[in-house]
Amino acid sequence: MASGTYFFRSCPTCGRHLNVRIELLGREVECTQCRATFVATEEAESSRDDQRIEQILARAQRYIDSVHSLNPSVAEPF
Repeated sequence: MASGTYFFRSCPTCGRHLNVRIELLGREVECTQCRATFVATEEAESSRDDQRIEQILARAQRYIDSVHSLNPSVAEPF
């Protein structure tokens, strides 16, 4: 059985990380989890990084807000 070259892609519907054969770039594929169909394209690495950074910053802000609400005398760090 021949092995192919794959790239990673998240399903735009359910978010599951998929291995997509490079030969399928530009073609419609089906998610093995939710069965949604989408065109196989490479995701921009920077957009995923930006999304992760935004999630981390939001979590940090929630933590700062929770600490400040427990002890209002704590000065804000910024």
